[in-house]
Formats: sequence, C-alpha cells, structure tokens
Amino acid sequence: MQFRRADNVVKEVVDDRAFLLDDQGLEMIVLNPVGTMVWDALDEPRDAAAIAASLVDRFVDVSLADLERDVEAFLDELREAGLVVAVNPS
Repeated sequence: MQFRRADNVVKEVVDDRAFLLDDQGLEMIVLNPVGTMVWDALDEPRDAAAIAASLVDRFVDVSLADLERDVEAFLDELREAGLVVAVNPS
C-alpha cells in the first residue's frame, strides 16, 4: 500500500524533529529524527518498502526487513492520526 501526506498538514522542524499538525488543529505529533526522515521521504506516494530501501544505508545495525516493518507500523500510526492517506499506485 502506498501513502502520501494528507492535505493541509502543517510541518515545522526544530532540531531534526518535525512537528506535524493536522488541518483541523486537533492532532499534533512530534517526530523523532528517524520519523522526520520517513515523513520527508513522502514527497511523493511511496510504500514502506520503498521508504525503507531509501533509508537503510543510514543505519548500520538495522536490517532492511526490520526497517521496512518499522516504517510500515509508523505509516499506520500516521494514517490513524489522519496525517497520511493511503493511495492506489498509478
């Protein structure tokens, strides 16, 4: 499943941490530096595998499979918070 950023999400970055606020001002999430990298990877619709593959070289002690699983869980959390939406691949 591919994801993209939800419309009208406000992002501010402070010290490598992104602060995300939904368009209604009801949900705010503070991302750690890794979460911020995942968010930044959503500059176009992508799935967890593509995001993990683009980031795996940054982490020496993490396997691609583990990173993909973590990214997938994180994307699910962002979807539940209304900050990303699932899209059909084109």
